[in-house]
Amino acid sequence: MIRRSGNFGFINNGNGELITFNLNARASDWEPSSRMILGGFGTFQKYRNVHGVRVIPYGDNDDMPGYIDRVLSKFYAGEGIMGKKAGLQWGEGPRLYTPAVDGDNKPYRAWCVDDSITAQLEATDYINQMHRCLIDLVHLEGFWVKITRTRGRRVGGPGALAKIEHVPARTVRFVYAGEGVQPAEAVVGNFPNPDAGNFKKYPIFDRAQPFKHPVSLAYFQIYSYNKDFYSVPRFIGAADWLELAGTLAGILAAYNENASAISMHIESPQSYWDRLEARIREICEKTKVPYRAEMLEEAKDMAMEQFAANLSGRKNAGKFMHTSQFWNEIANDFEGWKITPIDKKIKDYIEAQVAICKKAEAAATSGFGLDPALSNLILDTKLGSGSEKLYSLKVYNATETAVPDMVLCEPFNIFIKANNPSKNVRIGLYRAIVDAEKNVNPENRVKANA
Repeated sequence: MIRRSGNFGFINNGNGELITFNLNARASDWEPSSRMILGGFGTFQKYRNVHGVRVIPYGDNDDMPGYIDRVLSKFYAGEGIMGKKAGLQWGEGPRLYTPAVDGDNKPYRAWCVDDSITAQLEATDYINQMHRCLIDLVHLEGFWVKITRTRGRRVGGPGALAKIEHVPARTVRFVYAGEGVQPAEAVVGNFPNPDAGNFKKYPIFDRAQPFKHPVSLAYFQIYSYNKDFYSVPRFIGAADWLELAGTLAGILAAYNENASAISMHIESPQSYWDRLEARIREICEKTKVPYRAEMLEEAKDMAMEQFAANLSGRKNAGKFMHTSQFWNEIANDFEGWKITPIDKKIKDYIEAQVAICKKAEAAATSGFGLDPALSNLILDTKLGSGSEKLYSLKVYNATETAVPDMVLCEPFNIFIKANNPSKNVRIGLYRAIVDAEKNVNPENRVKANA
């Protein structure tokens, strides 16, 4: 029986022994272990052909949104922290305003009501669409919308925009237009492997000519340094820590259940699994069977079961296994199978895992760019006090909200300006100013209304 979390796991050989293993493969879950063999694709490629269209990949395996989803779903605080960030950004929600300057020449937003513009926005379900865009923006630093023009322009009437609809980031990719050329089209499909029947191309929205296309797509983003087309999450550098934190619970549960039986640990080289994947792909090509990443995962389990069977059991008593190593010029290191007997220092093992978990939590808070006092993470058994949260909230509102607000509201401000060129009304997110409890009248304090 095999119990595996990613590329680390346990094998129960049925003889009262438990063997741990580390596949030492780069991938996790159902991703290929190598992205560079037999037509694999990744961020190093300029484009890949999908149903005859040259598509610009988004992340390794053209699956950045899916990868982020898996990482955050496995980390116990992942989506909770992202929800906190979205709530802090949203504040009280969108409101109309006009830019103004006070007597001290300081700019501010003069919040206003405009029934005509509000009616236009409500016709496109702007609150729901904007909030969906915010969720993608918080997770991926960017979002897609579909902009639909009214029919008036076709019959000689004045142009107007009818709708703005959020399009999930996982479903949209830019079409490669050539070296150094900005994409003029994008495609919508069920990426990373879209069906031909649900694969459609659209022009990119032209901000200089908003009524040029009947239907178009637009990508709004917080620019990521040194990235040409798509933005990437700010916490991408902490992704390995988040993955590790997400696997610890399952590993510790299996260890607690079977720790007394663990006898040895097996480590395998990456090159072994690359060659195995290549063989599987070759067989698939010869037999005309579509390659699936699950095939490699099943082969991993089968290989480890066979390897463990040769290490133990009555019929193997008194036998030994020989492994060899070779020099890998690409990796600049020796590679080979390694079998290590386990010294059952349970206390040291558990303490090490707890320390790793704490490090992962610290990396997560740093990567997400959210103060622990606002994320509700308890670090070193300490939860932020009320004053710490208030101070952190004010710093966050002063430093982390202006740019996301600008990017999130941009398509809706384009919508307002295109349909109301004579008005200087804009839309923005309103956030109430939070005062310290000591500055609030006693009867209005949280404690008095609890």
